[in-house]
Amino acid sequence: MTIIQAIILGIVQGVTEFLPVSSSGHLVLMSQLFGVREQSIVFEVIVHVGTLLAVLAVFRSEVKLLAASLVKLVGNPKQAKVLLRQDSGCRLLVALVVGTLPAVAVALLLKNQVERLFSSSLAAGVMLIVTGFVLFAAEKRAAGSRSDPSLLDALLIGCGQAVAVLPGLSRSGTTIAVGLFRGLDRQSAARFSFLLSVPAILGALVLSLLDLFSGTVTLGAGVLISGLISAAVTGYLAIRFFLAMLRKGKLVWFSYYTWLVGAVIIVVHML
Repeated sequence: MTIIQAIILGIVQGVTEFLPVSSSGHLVLMSQLFGVREQSIVFEVIVHVGTLLAVLAVFRSEVKLLAASLVKLVGNPKQAKVLLRQDSGCRLLVALVVGTLPAVAVALLLKNQVERLFSSSLAAGVMLIVTGFVLFAAEKRAAGSRSDPSLLDALLIGCGQAVAVLPGLSRSGTTIAVGLFRGLDRQSAARFSFLLSVPAILGALVLSLLDLFSGTVTLGAGVLISGLISAAVTGYLAIRFFLAMLRKGKLVWFSYYTWLVGAVIIVVHML
């Protein structure tokens, strides 16, 4: 993989990670178009770290709130029940922990199987079409009015994130859709989805550290850094754009796009 290819793949990652169109599905497609055979889960994780930086920048006030809430809970464990009743930051922090558990289970139990799926363009195409139906159904359901996700909401949204490890199935689209089905308002569903990506990305990075330090990674530092920076910048812009689109009720527009791209991938695979 060249630096130019890494930059393009990083841009694709940054644009598609937070738009509900599946970043992994697009990376599989772009890698095959470039003829990049050494595409690995490590590069996938590195560009995800770039989008992590974008989340931390856009939601820096929420991140500060979560950090303060963590200090409260760790410093006053005996007051945990009271804090969870009275402090919205503490409730959000615990909800994020609960929402992360399903993805952790999938990552630990099915890591090798998931990695193999990233070489299949057909799987990515099929799951992009599934993503379109998920988004279409979510948009047709009127958004709720709740802004504070319950622990059950968090667990179900987390299950959506765990399933979305499949290439072509949008993580942001799936988790936001589950949030809307559970009665959260649009902005709260999106906020929880984006914040939920933080521990998921950090967990994926930890799992890839053995590959990074074992010498099995053939990609150079320049390639990895180029992908990270391009993903971070475009990811920041994509979050801002998507939040604006979500406020306008344009989620269904992404359904048409994922159906089109999914169909193209399937046709190309069959040729």
